[in-house]
Parts: sequence; C-alpha cells; structure tokens
Amino acid sequence: MHEIALAEAVWRQVAQEMGRQRGRLTAIHLVVGEFSGTDPESLEFALGLGAADTAWAGAAVHIRTEPLAVRCRGCGREFGPEGISLRCPGCGSADVDVTRGNDLRLESLEVADDDGQAGPS
Repeated sequence: MHEIALAEAVWRQVAQEMGRQRGRLTAIHLVVGEFSGTDPESLEFALGLGAADTAWAGAAVHIRTEPLAVRCRGCGREFGPEGISLRCPGCGSADVDVTRGNDLRLESLEVADDDGQAGPS
C-alpha cells in the first residue's frame, strides 16, 4: 500500500509548513488526481495512522478528487477523456499530454490561532 509512503510525505510537508505557522493544525486539504494511482480512502486511512499520537491527531482531512484532463498535441484541444480512450474528440489523435488529474498535492492547511479562530494557511 503505497498510500502509507504518500501519507508520510504529506505529513513531512505539513510539518515544514507548521514550522512557519503559529497555532494548532485543525484541517488539511489535499487534491488527489483520479489518474494519480492513489486511492483517496486508503490515503485518508494512512494519514490518520500517521497522525496518531501527534499534535495533529485531531486534524480533519479533506480530500478533493481532481478529474483527468488532457491536451491534444495535434489540435491543442483540452478535454476530459471518456472511458479509457484518450483520443481527441476534435481531431481523433491519441497524441496527448496530461494537463491535470495525475498528481497528489497539499492544497491548504487550516490553523487555529491562540484564541481558537481557524483560518486557511
């Protein structure tokens, strides 16, 4: 389950950012591309394991799935593929570049300040 390694990487990134913040981490927001090879439910579980017995154990995890989008190298059209076909609906070419939906990224953190007010970071 590579989601455990991904969760560890996410928590390292969170630790880096929290080193620049004051306050308590209340939530993390992640984007998981549908073509990233990452199972969002498994990642959420692994993130919970990684936060256990830490100051971040109570932080909420919000995961947004990003759909796959590709751009045709032939005609430049960007589209969301239907099914397993990557053929451009404009020109029929299968020569495409993935433009989104193939990564995993930390989108934002919510940090409560000393008086309990939460805000994005």
